[in-house]
Amino acid sequence: MTKKRSLSAGQAETPSPMTDGAGIDLASLCDMHPRLREMAAIMVLRAALGLQRNNHSPGAELQMAIESVELRCILTWFAADLGTVEQHDSNRITEDGAEAIALAVAHKTKDWRVVRRMQQEEHADWLLEHRDREVRKLVAFEVSGTDDKSITRRLRDKLAQVAKSVDVDQRCAGVVGFKQPQVALQSVKKVRTHGH
Repeated sequence: MTKKRSLSAGQAETPSPMTDGAGIDLASLCDMHPRLREMAAIMVLRAALGLQRNNHSPGAELQMAIESVELRCILTWFAADLGTVEQHDSNRITEDGAEAIALAVAHKTKDWRVVRRMQQEEHADWLLEHRDREVRKLVAFEVSGTDDKSITRRLRDKLAQVAKSVDVDQRCAGVVGFKQPQVALQSVKKVRTHGH
């Protein structure tokens, strides 16, 4: 992964390597999130179909905005047979594929792991966990995907939705764009909870 760093005096942004320098391999989604089990395979397949129907090949550059910090990495996956795309609901390709990519990015950049799928009334898709100074923290994670170029408006909508989640330590929205492979993860700024 590379990180864009702004230079003073209006100079162009140049990438500088992040500490690990590694890309993201969607084939490792189940290793990143062991509780996904067999769900990971269909999510990764749909991510591959979503990327490939937008003319991307394994090894594509993924642009990431993680809490407004711009990063880039190489995204790899096992190539899918586009001849099978009609066996899948088009919206499920977008949504499940977006969840696969967003969960992989959340693990890679924040070390978050899936606890369980959340239900509609909980205002998020996934309950994730991580350790902060050896204390378990819970994250409500709402994900969306789009084949459109801009993900900014969708991110605002999803942040408003996940802000309603209660009984968690953090709320975050993730939006994946397939037209130009990109993902944005943004946390809700301090929100009062109704359940604590």
